[in-house]
Amino acid sequence: MKTIVPANPIKVYMRSNGDDEGYLASNVAFIIVDGKPAFPELTFVSISGTPIPSSNIAFARVLIDGEWRSHD
Repeated sequence: MKTIVPANPIKVYMRSNGDDEGYLASNVAFIIVDGKPAFPELTFVSISGTPIPSSNIAFARVLIDGEWRSHD
């Protein structure tokens, strides 16, 4: 198991379970990398300490030069 602290702030988005079809956002404190090197399992840990498996994440954004960017 390895822990990575991102160089730039990351915000991950998960689908909301409510009636609306929005997203819930969480700021990432660090990432846990576990498993075999070819197929690592990633767990994003929020600022509040909540673990978020990568399978639960719809998309993510990274703060670069003052702008939240993603590839979506």
